[in-house]
Amino acid sequence: QMLALAVLDRIVAIDKHQQWLYYLSNSGYLKTLTDSLVQDDPVLQSMLSPKPPLLKALYLYESKMAFLTRVAKNHHGSLELLTAGIIVRLSQCQVYDHRPETESHSMFCIRDPSGFIPAPVERYHQILLPALQLCQVILTSSLGKHQLAAAQVLQFLIAHSDPIQAILRCQEITATSLKELALLTGIISKAALPGVIRVIEMDGNDGTTMELQGQIGRFQRQCLGLLSRFTGSDRLHEVKKQQDGTQVSGMSKKDEMELAVQQICANVVQYCQTLLIQSSPGSQHTICLFTPSLTEGTSREGSRQDAPLPMVPYWRLPSLGVVLFLLKQSANDFFSNYESHRQSVTKYQNLQHLPPDEIKELCQAVVPFGVDKISAAQRHVLARRRLVQQINHRAELLSLYCFIVENCLFILWRHLEYYFLYFTPSDGHLSLNIQSVSYRGRRFPDRGGLDGSPEARRLVLSQVNQHDIEQLQIDASASFGESLQKKLLDIESIYCKVRSRHLFIQALVRRIRGLARMKRS
Repeated sequence: QMLALAVLDRIVAIDKHQQWLYYLSNSGYLKTLTDSLVQDDPVLQSMLSPKPPLLKALYLYESKMAFLTRVAKNHHGSLELLTAGIIVRLSQCQVYDHRPETESHSMFCIRDPSGFIPAPVERYHQILLPALQLCQVILTSSLGKHQLAAAQVLQFLIAHSDPIQAILRCQEITATSLKELALLTGIISKAALPGVIRVIEMDGNDGTTMELQGQIGRFQRQCLGLLSRFTGSDRLHEVKKQQDGTQVSGMSKKDEMELAVQQICANVVQYCQTLLIQSSPGSQHTICLFTPSLTEGTSREGSRQDAPLPMVPYWRLPSLGVVLFLLKQSANDFFSNYESHRQSVTKYQNLQHLPPDEIKELCQAVVPFGVDKISAAQRHVLARRRLVQQINHRAELLSLYCFIVENCLFILWRHLEYYFLYFTPSDGHLSLNIQSVSYRGRRFPDRGGLDGSPEARRLVLSQVNQHDIEQLQIDASASFGESLQKKLLDIESIYCKVRSRHLFIQALVRRIRGLARMKRS
């Protein structure tokens, strides 16, 4: 069966006219394969025991999911899978709810002494990750039916809310847990949106709608909390301390984790941008995802740039300072990686003229031992392979850094414009300045103003007074200085202009600069 699925996978991949896809769909084979996932559920649950039976069912499941993901990469294929009820079947599978303990000392993380049988937590990842990848691909390729796909994927997330929220809490930092989180935040950014609820409302009742809104609000708050956790936090430094390791092909463990962290941040800021746009086309009626304080971003001027940000519990709104710091950090990381990227490209172009010691160093990143016994021609092949890995890895990082910078600027602009132009401070005496005692111990209500309703937003903003807005403008003027503006414009001139004729960063920088210099009446 695995061989048959592998052959079908290859056939669908090279079938440009989609004849095989139509045949599999019209003959009912695709529907039968989709329905078989529910039948496999009890066997897959037994795979998670410390001493499992034969793992044949697990490998067959992986082959099925790989084939279904291949089908979903095609627009017509994703629509056929939605019609066949693939997301509904995944929602019915209970194996995803049996998430083992992920602590390193847990018995579920201990491998079999033979070394051939993965630990239970690794087997669980082999089951969950293909499902998340399939959901992500369907969301990306469904195009005209995106709202329908998003509604079904959202119901999948809610059906398995316990493991989903455990992933969002991210207690353990490993390459696999970061990969899980990167996939999940990418899915949530496309599915857990206010517009999706309207699609589900047509088939549900008021009670179902309220439950969905509560679940979406919880997903939103947990995603926003990830920004402070992965922006200059100790968790990011755990990634940087990882040893590079060696791999014959692909990225090192450190590179893989670094890329996953930036993908998580990119997904979250994209989610924020989508929520802001969906709430209102302009700033006047926008929702407020971040409180009016830039303390986290400004208090670090002149201090250690690798110092951790204060952790924000998921039930509280983070402040704009988190966005400001992520903006600065991404801009700095962009230039450090841009220079390394240029050096790697130069080395690749002049590989024949590199000194032997440098060739040897590149080879040792791929093959740690026995480099001296390899011929000169083979060394050049290994060195070229390593340089290609470095170039591709840094190209992905540069793209993510630029994406994060653009979205952070948009989030910052929308919030500053609302707070400076349209917001009327209350007469209350509570301050949102994070340095004040009253703010430091205060928690926002659980609904936190993220659902965009006027009542919820008014509840949060009723605690903002005139002093908070004045302090916000002072901090904005001080932190968004000429050096930062020049750095952002340089990113656009050396990177973005090559890929687009639209000067998005320049326009946002100009607007934020105008808001920061504006005199309030």
